[in-house]
Amino acid sequence: MIFDIFKRKGKELIEGSKAILSELIPGQKAFIKSISEDCQGIERQRLMDLGFVPGSLVEVEMRSPFRDPTAYRIKGGLIALRKIQASKIYISPAVA
Repeated sequence: MIFDIFKRKGKELIEGSKAILSELIPGQKAFIKSISEDCQGIERQRLMDLGFVPGSLVEVEMRSPFRDPTAYRIKGGLIALRKIQASKIYISPAVA
């Protein structure tokens, strides 16, 4: 399966690749695969408390005019993350 963002950049999302949440565009959905090992302590716990846990379905709802932050719909809530935070969350494609 290929995300639109990967089509534009010429990259195909394949099993085992390191696709990150910050690369998705509004309207796209994905499953949370994992959180980077670089993300530890309070920051990791906060992301998990907000619902960014493996297996959760996340959708890009909207972006601010300057592309940072981005609002994500997850577990019925709308959560805004900065690009630096979203880049620490690995994803896999959501089957339509």
